[in-house]
Amino acid sequence: MKDLKHFFTTEDRTFILEAIREAERKTSAEIRVHLENKAGEDIARSASETFLKTGMRKTILRNGVLFFLAVEDRQFVVMGDDGIDSRVPDGFWDEVRDVVADHFRTGLIAMGLAEGIRLAGDQLAKHFPRRMGDVNELPDAISYGDE
Repeated sequence: MKDLKHFFTTEDRTFILEAIREAERKTSAEIRVHLENKAGEDIARSASETFLKTGMRKTILRNGVLFFLAVEDRQFVVMGDDGIDSRVPDGFWDEVRDVVADHFRTGLIAMGLAEGIRLAGDQLAKHFPRRMGDVNELPDAISYGDE
């Protein structure tokens, strides 16, 4: 079992968090990255449980986005809350997933996350533009399964 807090270098963490901040400057959506060692039998279920546990459903517009990584399983899920899924077309997350996966295949995990986050932010800005007085409802953070 890996110590997840050391999975990314300091530079990688900074790069990912800056991508989150950049995306959230365009949209009212809230974006977070979460790492687990293993997802169990069903990664979608693990991601959904983490979505709840980390407070992603607490946004006013229900527009939270979770990039969930199971490090040892080498799997990931990009998941949006009900407010997003009710407004966007089917397949909305496919391009984001594909961009992330392409980078992951070459070992560029932080780059893949940052590119996926930026793309998600660009797409979400069309449906959830940032408005005057918008506040950051959730911390811009990478969370870990051992917390």
